[in-house]
Parts: sequence; C-alpha cells; structure tokens
Amino acid sequence: MHSKNIQDIFKEFKTGENGLTEEEAVLRANKYGANELSVKNRTPMWIHFLHEFTDLMVIILIVASVIAILAGEMKDAIVILVIVFLNAIIGFVQKFKAEKAIEALKKMVAPTARVIRNGKEIQIPAQQVVPGDIIILMEGDRIPADARVIQDNELETQEAALTGESMPVIKHSEMQENIAVGDISNLVYMGTDVVHGGGKAVVINIGMNTQFGKIANLTSTTKKDKSPLQKELSRIGIFVGKITLIISGLLLAIGYYIQGQAFVDTFLFATSVAVAAVPEGLPATVTIALAMGVQRLAKRNSIVRQLSSVETLGSTTHICTDKTGTLTKNEMTVKEMIVDQYTAKIGGAGYKPYGTLLIKSNKEQTYTIGDLDSRDEDIERRIETLNEFKNDNTPLYNALEVMANISVLCNNAKINQETVDQENIYSILGDPTEGALLTMTMKFGFDLDEINHSHEKVYELAFDSVRKRMSVISKSKETGDYHILTKGAPDSVLEMCSHILLNGRVIILDEDTRKKIIEKNEAMAQKALRVIGFAYREIEKKKKYNAENDEVKLIFVGLTGMIDPPRPDVKKAVSLAKKAGIKVYIITGDQGTTAEAIARKIGLVTNENKHLVITGKKLQETSDKDLQELFRVPETDIIFARVAPEDKLRIVTTLKKLGHVVAVTGDGVNDAPALKRADIGIAMGITGTDVSKEAANMVLADDSFATIITAVKEGRTIYENLKKFIFYIFSCNIGELITVFAAILLQLPAPLTAVLILSVDIGTDVLPALALGIDPPEKGIMNNPPRDPKAKIMDRNFVGRFLYIGIFIGAIVVGAYLWSLYNQGWTWAECLVPDSLIYVKSSTFAFAILVLIQMFNAYNSRSEHQSVFKLGLFSNLYLVGAIIISLGTMYIFVEVPFFQDWLGTTALTWLEWLVIIFASTSILLVEEIRKIFVRHRMRSY
Repeated sequence: MHSKNIQDIFKEFKTGENGLTEEEAVLRANKYGANELSVKNRTPMWIHFLHEFTDLMVIILIVASVIAILAGEMKDAIVILVIVFLNAIIGFVQKFKAEKAIEALKKMVAPTARVIRNGKEIQIPAQQVVPGDIIILMEGDRIPADARVIQDNELETQEAALTGESMPVIKHSEMQENIAVGDISNLVYMGTDVVHGGGKAVVINIGMNTQFGKIANLTSTTKKDKSPLQKELSRIGIFVGKITLIISGLLLAIGYYIQGQAFVDTFLFATSVAVAAVPEGLPATVTIALAMGVQRLAKRNSIVRQLSSVETLGSTTHICTDKTGTLTKNEMTVKEMIVDQYTAKIGGAGYKPYGTLLIKSNKEQTYTIGDLDSRDEDIERRIETLNEFKNDNTPLYNALEVMANISVLCNNAKINQETVDQENIYSILGDPTEGALLTMTMKFGFDLDEINHSHEKVYELAFDSVRKRMSVISKSKETGDYHILTKGAPDSVLEMCSHILLNGRVIILDEDTRKKIIEKNEAMAQKALRVIGFAYREIEKKKKYNAENDEVKLIFVGLTGMIDPPRPDVKKAVSLAKKAGIKVYIITGDQGTTAEAIARKIGLVTNENKHLVITGKKLQETSDKDLQELFRVPETDIIFARVAPEDKLRIVTTLKKLGHVVAVTGDGVNDAPALKRADIGIAMGITGTDVSKEAANMVLADDSFATIITAVKEGRTIYENLKKFIFYIFSCNIGELITVFAAILLQLPAPLTAVLILSVDIGTDVLPALALGIDPPEKGIMNNPPRDPKAKIMDRNFVGRFLYIGIFIGAIVVGAYLWSLYNQGWTWAECLVPDSLIYVKSSTFAFAILVLIQMFNAYNSRSEHQSVFKLGLFSNLYLVGAIIISLGTMYIFVEVPFFQDWLGTTALTWLEWLVIIFASTSILLVEEIRKIFVRHRMRSY
C-alpha cells in the first residue's frame, strides 16, 4: 500500500474523501467482521486444575495415599493428599496468569474512532471500523486500525509498543517506492499513538489482519515448553516409581509367602516402606525453595510470575537482550559539542544538570565548566564560570549563548524536577533528544526559565521528514529583534547556511570550512552519536513564515553528538555473564552502529573476539542452516539490528533447536511471541507494555540487564539446593530401605516399625530438607559454565554417591540395632518377639540413631566437595534450626510417655545416648575423607 498513490488506494477500497456510506459500512462489517483481536476458545478452569494432577510424581503420591488408606494409615494418607492439593493449587494459580497475553493486547486497542461517513465526521466504537473507512487522526488518539495516510499535518506517531524504539515517527502521505519495510512512513498502525500533529488515513486492515493482529496470532500459536526443572522432576518421578513398585512387591512377597506373616500386617509394612521411599516432600520443597527465591529476587527488582522460571533462568546458556532501556538508561545525553572555534566533551548522564564540560579552542586554550560531583552548589559554580566568560568578553560566551538559545527555544520538551528524600530527581516530558539539549544548556550554566521568559515564540516550523529540521521564530523581549532558530540533521541544516559563527564573528561559509564540518559530523556518527546541527539568523517581522523563504542564508553555529548512555551496572553484569559461560546477544530495532558502540562500552564486544552486525534484512536472507552454523561458533559476538518480531522469534527458535536454554528480554507488543517461545521471557517493568508483561515469566522492576544476572545466580543457587535436597532425601530413604532388607536377610524383625518409618519420614526429615532448599550459594557459583540442559540430576556419580551414603547409614543402624540386642543379653538362639521389651528397646535405639545420623547427613549434603567446616556450621541458620527442632521432636517421641504408648518407643539411658551420638558422627567423618580425595583430584585437573 505504501507504493500506491492516494487515488489508487481510493479505487482499490472503493472509497473517497467523503468516506463510506452507512449502508456500505454495514455490508463491509458483515463481510470482514469486527475490528477486534480474537481470542481462541479457552479450556475450562476446572480442566486446568485437574491437569495439575497428571504429573507422574503427583500420581505416585496419590496412589501411595490410596494404599495408605487401604492399610488403615489415614493420618499418612491425609498428609500426602494435603501436600498434593497444595502443590496443585499453587501451580494452577501461576499457570492461569500466563493466558492473559491476548487480553492485554485487546486492552491496548483504541475503544473509539473518528471516521468520515456520508461526508460527515462521526465518532464510533473502534470495533465498527471497516476497511475503506476514512479515519481522522488527532494528537493524543490511539489509532484504531492499520491505515494509509492520505493527509498529514506535521503528523507524528509513537510506535514504541510495536517497534521497540521510543523516538516519535514522522508520517506523511507521499507515495514511497523501492524502500525498506522499516523505513515506510506513510502507514499508521493499530494500537499506536498520535503524539504530534494530525491527519487523515484510509483503513486498509482491521482486527487480526493488522500488525497487532499478526503479533497476537504469533503469541497465541507459540508453544511454551516445559522448564528444565519440570523435566527433571518427571525423570525423578519415573525413577522413584520403579524403585517403589519393586520394593513394595518384594516386601509383600517376603513377608506373606516366606516369613508367613499376616497379610494385613505385611501389607501395612510394605505400604509404610513405600510411602517412605517416595519423597512426598519433593514437590512441596521445590515449591517452597522456588518461592523463597522469588521473594529474594523481588527485593532485587525482579518479579517472577512463574516459580519454575527462577530455576530455568539459572540454567540459561544464552540471553537475547534489547539495547534501549535494558543495557542503556533510555535517556539521551549530549556527549560532544562543536561550536564556533571550540570543541567540548560533556560529562554526566541522563537529565541531571551535572557533568564536567571540558572545552578546547582551536588555539589549544582549555576551559572547564562544572566538576564531577553532583551537589547543588555545582550549579552556582557553573553560573559563576559562565559570568566570568561574559565579563571577559570571550567568543566562548557568545557561542554558548547562541547554542543555548537555539537548544531551549527551538524545543518542545520540558524538564521536570522534584525532590525525593532530599535528592533532586530530573525527568523529561517530551522528545528525549530535545530533553538532552535542555540538560546540556543547564550544564552550560544557563537558566531555562530565564531564556524562555526573555523570548517569545512567534511561530514554529515543525520538523518534517523532507526538510529534516525544525525552526522557530523567536522575538527578544529586551531588544524586539526577531530571529529564526533552526536545528536538525547536519547536512540539512548546513545546506541552508551561507555563513558561519567563527572566532566570535559571522563570516562567509566557504567550501573548505563546509567540508571540515562534514568530516566532523562523520567522525561523530562513527561513534554512534546522534548528530544535530544548529543555525540561526536575524529575520524580519512577518505575518506568515514558511520554510521555503525563511530557512535560507542561515548562520551555522555548531554540532552536538548525543547517545543513550549505558547503565552503570551493566558492564560488570556483562563481565559476570561471560565468566558464567553465558552468551549474550543484542537484538534491537536500532541501527547497528549505535548498538555496536554500546556493546563496546559495556565490554560485550572486544577486539579479542570476532563480531558481526547482522541487520534484519540480512537475517531474512540467511538460511536456517547458516544461522545455526553461526550460533555454533561461540567465539563470535553477534549484534542483530533493525529486526522485526518474526526475526526475534526465529532467533530464539533457532537457539532452542540447538539445545540451548534461552532467555529473552522485551518491552513491546513486538516482543510477545519471542517472550512466550523462550525458556524464560523477561519483560520490562518501567517501559514494558501489558502484553510483554503478561507473556513473560519474569518482570524487571528496574529494566536493568544487571538484574537478569542476579536472577541467573539465584536460579543456579536454587538448582544446586534442589540437588542437595534430593541427595539428602534419597540417601536417607536408601538408608531406611537397607535397614529393612538387612533385617530380612538376617531373619530378624524389622528394626523400625511402620509407624516409626513414617515418623522419621514425615516428622524429622522434612525440616532439614526444606532448609537445604534455601541454603546460601557456594562461592564461585558464577564462575562455572551453565550446566548441560540435557544433563540429568540422577547421573551415575550422583546416584552412586547417595547409594554409598544410604548403604553406610543402613549398616550403622543395623549394627547399632544388633549392638542393642546383644547389650540386653539377646542371643541368636532366642526367638525375638516384636512386642517384647528387648525388641522395643532396640527398635527405639535404632530409631534414634537413624534420626541423628540423618541430621549429620544434612550437613554432608550441603556440598559435594567442600568441607562442612569450611562452609561454616552456622552459615545456614535455617538448617541449624531445623536440626534442633527435628532432634527435639525425636527426643520427645522417645522420652515422653504419651508418644511412647502411641509410637511403641521406650526411654534410653545416658550411655545409650552417648553411643548414638558417637556412632552417628561416623558418617560425617567418612564424607570428609571422601571430599579430601575429591578436592585433590579436582586440583590435579
């Protein structure tokens, strides 16, 4: 549509300047449907809730609870079912939020529209707009549909939500041929805003056929994969299920067929062992560990919408990040200036009027305005310095004054200042470029209000894409003189200049000087600075002004170069990412040169590695195979510039096909598909749209890349803590199973009754396991590369370690059980009756030593290779508290008469308690010796 003239557009859509008739509008509404974004049919909420019970681990727990009910163990069944339902409710609530992305898109659509029908302007609901309607565009309107501009009056739209770029876009009605898609300027789009001027346009697409609609369709059809954590839990569920079925069957067969025990007793015991074997606390502990991580992240400006996303981010191998607002402050700042005979380097960042001006003349004279601190007195010193220049009658003052007048008067932005906690906060209302010029003027030492009050803005020649400049006619209230003040693209401004302000005098602009200005402009541009040219001249008072007659024979003043500075914490964060083996790609809609300059400043691109800048057009010409090959070279740093939503989604999809765990940042509607496709989507809390936030797994409250790296560390910590918990639970459960089977082989009654097994499993195991889930991170956790997404928790080394610990625990408990029996005078020749005092005493002894040895094992579980003494016995106070409570519970079970009757225990002597303590410490000694050998082997590598 952009390449057709207006009459052809009218002919194609059978419309005209008077718009459609009401009758024709009704016919088209029936043909094309409502102008709205459709939402696919939703699955009922109760189906989503029931889906939470289809997880294999949850199924195992439900089956175990049913078996427990059949065996008469109602308390155990109730505990298991409560955990299952609690876990299901949490998962249901979190997943319910993830389906709101399309609804958020709908909220951004304009609810009403002004159209011309039957030659009259009327206001109708936006849903009733049809192709061929003539819509009226006015400043502040939200555009109701995609349309071709047919009349423009200094029309500008804000398309940040669609393109990701914050700069206003100039729109015009001229036909455009042989032009890149990203440069089309005669089309306006649904959901974007008119920020300046007005015009008319003919509707060409509505609803799901608009750019918004296409993005909505991408979002709704993009598949959301399971997180690595969910996949790991599924594998663990399968592993535990197999083991549990085998053990339960063996115990039932041995007890009933071989030992001749009653079926009910045998079934009860087999069920109890099965329940103990299944780590029913695993889902709850995972949820709690993730929830604690979410709380810690919230305090660090990261809001997680899905609990498992924290762990997913911890395993991230690639981060695809936006530039503007994430790596940068999203605040334009003037860094360099050329005026008269002077060049200046300007310090500071953002809109604060602080920062040193280092000015150098072509005669090597140097001047300084301001200093590096940010106290209020700094402004006073700037004013004093400026007055010194004025009193000395130096050309510098005159040059700065002219530059300041143009910057302030040829400007529609405002600087807002407010005091928060005794600190001055500065913000911009309006165009970021114009805000940067106001800040620059304040850094000179000039007062913005004084300049505005001493001049009257008579007329404005607004910026347009043809002239590429803006001018105002200003009247001095002091002298009554009129001046035209102009700023814009350097080549455009320079073309209108016949003179130049140089050495304090206005002289003719010769060709040599013109060439030097062009060279300086190119030098700034190569630094990715946005260059603005300035000019002025005195003008006569007129009734009407126009660019053609008045923007001529101007006096060239100078150039400014500005950039959106990097966030101060990003460089360190990028360095941490590199140490952690995480690849970072910049994906931006901005120019490649700008993105490359920012990448160098933050250390993402260095001279040590090869780097590529790939534009959206080049990316579209690259095959999927070639793109995969490009990603397989880790030494290459890649910047993607001028990309479309489909490009971003393609990049993410390609990386995932290569087996990477991908995190993607985004703030606009255009980012929603990639955010949903990524393993973890990260939305911006400040600049992000509702769409991006709803599509994302995590929202950054401060929009900073550094917060992502903080979340990566938290995610890695959580995953390692889950491994600690799993190791602890399985090693302890194996110890219990070894104890039971050893007794069977020795033809002895089980050292632990069914009730005691469940008491250990539920009463004393849970708290230490939870405490391990929130263990502090080990040092150097960010110095390791990301774990292989395909790696399993249950690998050979991990299983081998908890098996040997479990066997050791079982051996100690059985040995202690036999010691207690012999200590009471029992011999192998005697028949041991389960209800006898000897058995109760020995069973209680075995129960106590099992609980205590598991408490020591909790400390062993904190690290695979670090000594518990190096980690610090009190570095995890939650674990200390959990052990104290567990040991206190165990002591109550043993020594309090009420629990003795209920659990079948009896009191122990002080000598027996000493034996229990010394025997239990053996597991700590064994693991410390093993860790010494492991550390020695690691150092040898």
